[in-house]
Amino acid sequence: MVFEPGVFNYLKDDRSILETDALECLAKDRQLAAYRHDKFWQCMDTLRDKRQLEQLWQSGKSPWKVW
Repeated sequence: MVFEPGVFNYLKDDRSILETDALECLAKDRQLAAYRHDKFWQCMDTLRDKRQLEQLWQSGKSPWKVW
């Protein structure tokens, strides 16, 4: 996700929850947009994800490398 700095106006304090406190209000204020990405994407949330991406990179088959 990418946000403008104004997103912090939707968060009250450190206990605020992005999905319920900010995103719902941003949606009500019609301040959300989406981008359809149709190229390679892979999350890197776990050690398994990281290892898979490293394996792609080391094999020379990393689809995100365009140079």
